[in-house]
Amino acid sequence: MTATTRQKILQRCYEAICEHGFVSLRTDKEIKRLRITKGAFYHYFPGKLDLGYAVIEEILLPMYMQKWESLENRSAGIARELYSLLEAEKNKATDQSVRRGDVLANLMLEMSHEDEQFRLKLEEVLEAQEKILQRAILAGKAAGEFKPQMDARSMAYSLIGSLQGCYAIAKTRNSKDVFTLMINALLKQLKEVLFVAVEETAPGQQAAGDNQRLTA
Repeated sequence: MTATTRQKILQRCYEAICEHGFVSLRTDKEIKRLRITKGAFYHYFPGKLDLGYAVIEEILLPMYMQKWESLENRSAGIARELYSLLEAEKNKATDQSVRRGDVLANLMLEMSHEDEQFRLKLEEVLEAQEKILQRAILAGKAAGEFKPQMDARSMAYSLIGSLQGCYAIAKTRNSKDVFTLMINALLKQLKEVLFVAVEETAPGQQAAGDNQRLTA
């Protein structure tokens, strides 16, 4: 039994959670698929909840922090980067990712009322994202890129919730096109509510479009 075995268990069960949720997760089935013994599984995870906690801490938390990490430690270009991140979220969407939905939102709905420790760990993932976005919005306000009257904490939560909502509705409709439409609407709303002015050019093309602005 090695750390590699542990990581394989985590990754395999994470994929199963993405597909079917935590309650429906059958660890015995995933053990068979990995061709490991029950003893190997229980060596690392005394129970199913322990596995769930580890998935949140070791897979979900780093994954969701990485989603926004390019906003960290910026003093300028924050509005442009936020816009680009949401555009990237739209462009990388697949039929499978839309069908699965947002795994954090799924687990929040499924498990927050089932186990307090599970809820607290999900809250950590939510709060980690909120802190990154709040710092970025405050820096954007200081740089004159975001409207000064906007409350950074409220907007950070609104962004997270809006993105989760895009996934939830598109998942229900089983439609990537719906996801695209909703992200486009979210981007338009950001330009109207949060952004002061954002140049339309992508990184590396600034000189060619200094006078271009994003339009609704």
